[in-house]
Amino acid sequence: MISHISLKNFKCFRSLELPLRGLTLLAGLNGMGKSSVIQSLLLLRQSWQSGDLYNGRLDLGGALTDLGTGNDILFEGAEKDSIEIGIVFERENSEFDNIRIDFEFMYNKEGNQLATLTGRGLEKNINDQVLQAVKNSLPPFGGRFHYIFAERFGPRKMLPLSESHIREFNIGIRGEYVFHMLIEHGKGIVLSADDPRISSSSSTPAGLALIDQVDAWLQEISPGSHLAIEAIRNADSAVGGFFFDRPGDVATRAFRTTNVGFGLSYVLPVIVALLAAPKGALVLLENPEAHMHPMGQTRLGQLAARAAAAGVQVIIETHSDHVMDGVRIDVRSEILDAQNAAFHFFERKGAEAHVVSPMIDADGRLDSWPNGFFDQHNENLAHLLAPKS
Repeated sequence: MISHISLKNFKCFRSLELPLRGLTLLAGLNGMGKSSVIQSLLLLRQSWQSGDLYNGRLDLGGALTDLGTGNDILFEGAEKDSIEIGIVFERENSEFDNIRIDFEFMYNKEGNQLATLTGRGLEKNINDQVLQAVKNSLPPFGGRFHYIFAERFGPRKMLPLSESHIREFNIGIRGEYVFHMLIEHGKGIVLSADDPRISSSSSTPAGLALIDQVDAWLQEISPGSHLAIEAIRNADSAVGGFFFDRPGDVATRAFRTTNVGFGLSYVLPVIVALLAAPKGALVLLENPEAHMHPMGQTRLGQLAARAAAAGVQVIIETHSDHVMDGVRIDVRSEILDAQNAAFHFFERKGAEAHVVSPMIDADGRLDSWPNGFFDQHNENLAHLLAPKS
């Protein structure tokens, strides 16, 4: 698990030391730096995968994130033309506990690039044995990894099939391969009977296979909803739809996703990512609550908490107090240990971002509520209850 991330002169951060937990929630107004934290991890992963990081360079424009040029990444008030990204790993029962890897890159004004490593390349930063562990099993470099972008695919008549992506259990940053993931691995991925993610609210217990639990959580988030998918392999595509039922009534026919609205299509890859990730995987989610009603947002927060309780590291950027409350509920219910959850509130002072981190206790209560931290409901209520002038 990544226990800390440090950033210096990276985008809106002069200096940031951010502790991470099994579940980390990033909150704050728009443009405060939440996405930048996620982008730093994406930047390391795509630079590793392309081979640039190993050789002391950053891949600024890749499939996971496109950050422009070096000038776009360098903090506006930087006192020197360099950025630093550091991560600390903690692993249970491993000789590689508390690995820290730091990278420093110089900004070349003439080439408008951040591509020159002033200190050490990755291969010189840690010994060969640890390097192999990083390469094979430690996210964001190796290991299982899911990133669901804020701008994901909404309702589509068809989604593509991709053997290369699904072989790597990759559902795509926009969820474009989610149908193929369920077609190929829906029955092959089986959760253990004691996995905290197993849905228990249904009157008829669901099976332990991924496809069964996806269906169960769809019903938790939007009661009565079911997914129907079919591969059209000659066209390298899959079609999907949703049908609905209610107690004592027959189910509807399957409706095209384009006739159901955005919510179910938008939330499906989030559900799959959280359920399909094994222990030790890293899941990054941007605005998982998009297009979902409040109850569904709360259930998503609970599913994310249960994924963290199952040993998956989950980092969420969200604007939803309902997602946060779902996490708090599961902490109070003793599903997720309070020490395994972290909440960070981002705010700006001029061009520089700062972070305040309320602490959560075993009852799901926070020790502080920074101004602007999910307090709009109280602000609105105060206006509605105030006497008219």
